[in-house]
Amino acid sequence: MKNSVTPTLSFSVNVRWRPWQAGLVATLLAMVSGCASLVSKPDDQVKALATQRWQHLIAGDFDKAYEMATPGFRKVRNLRDYRVRKSAVPVKWLSAEVLRVECTPAETPTKCVVRIKLDSEPSIPSGFKGVMSSGIDETWLFEDGRWWMFESL
Repeated sequence: MKNSVTPTLSFSVNVRWRPWQAGLVATLLAMVSGCASLVSKPDDQVKALATQRWQHLIAGDFDKAYEMATPGFRKVRNLRDYRVRKSAVPVKWLSAEVLRVECTPAETPTKCVVRIKLDSEPSIPSGFKGVMSSGIDETWLFEDGRWWMFESL
């Protein structure tokens, strides 16, 4: 029986890196690895949007809050009507905090329910003085590649 010999191939590469080349490669690797952290989870995206929307509402910037409503809502309700509706609430909104976000389905969410803690005070004369805290649920929908706040008609 003959001895079988498996040939092996061996080589070495002698690369001399200039300092700027090494720095460029390190920077590119850092950027590529950082891209994964830029893509946030849907619940994080919706939490940020809901927080931003409530900041607009509290500041009385109803135009920016309106832009976050679903395209279908904006086809039916114009900006003027939205402003009137939001400014007619009988309370002054003081602060809003997102308590939790639950998105479904888990694999590729298209709907998120956001629980908001809302602090407000009456803006009409009443026997109550002080801050009221309440919990509200909002629905956010994923359409046309982005998240939108679902507003009831």
